[in-house]
Amino acid sequence: MIRAMPRAATNDVIKGDALKVAPGLQSASVALMYLDPPFFSGRKRRNRGDGPAYDDRWPGGLAEYLAFLRSLLEAARPLLTANGILALHLDWRATHHGRIELERLFGAGGFVNEVVWSYRTGGGSKRMLARKHDSIHVFAAGKDYTFHRQTEKSYLAHRYGFSNVEILEDEKGPYTLSAMRDVWELPALRGNQREYVGYPTQKPLALLERLIGCFSNEGDLVADLCCGSGTTLVAAKLLGRRWLGVDSSAEAIALARRRLSQPDQ
Repeated sequence: MIRAMPRAATNDVIKGDALKVAPGLQSASVALMYLDPPFFSGRKRRNRGDGPAYDDRWPGGLAEYLAFLRSLLEAARPLLTANGILALHLDWRATHHGRIELERLFGAGGFVNEVVWSYRTGGGSKRMLARKHDSIHVFAAGKDYTFHRQTEKSYLAHRYGFSNVEILEDEKGPYTLSAMRDVWELPALRGNQREYVGYPTQKPLALLERLIGCFSNEGDLVADLCCGSGTTLVAAKLLGRRWLGVDSSAEAIALARRRLSQPDQ
């Protein structure tokens, strides 16, 4: 049964308007809050003919959208623990506005990272460079926030000149492990991939696993107030975190619950 407004939900998916649900949730309980709200695209987002959809049209224009975004962030902020992290995922349309709102809530000193998710998808323009990245602004409620240093592969043109560095090799060639940077080159989901469930703007599991691995601990509560098909929740479950999702769409909730019920997710 889907409960309307629990006080302390964990490992749960709640159907409802995030702005109405959030005030009823337990304050200071969320270690990592990931928010992937509408991007101010001006379109009704739908991937398949009769599949799930959400409306990203704003009759009042930018002012209406920013009022929504501000209210969402203000609703999420009290749910964070004393050193909790909020990660806001937007693209070129409104990411700069989101950064300003986060600085208003957390102060400029709360800034941790701007993670740039770079991907290669079809489409381009004859009048500008292809816009193929999103930004995730990461802010912390306190200075003692969780961060786990991650490494990534750095491929080498040759093997010599690295006497003090361990050189590994895979099918792409020799590489070393270096500290992860704030630009993440990860493929966007395509329709023929197993994890794709037909939800518009569904994010890849690898992106959320990386974010959760960096900024939370096992057993922490990870929340997503715009959870869509539940990718954040699935990633949290796979990494041994507790999870909490909210979405106003019954179709999204059904997808999230179905994914979370699968043994390998």
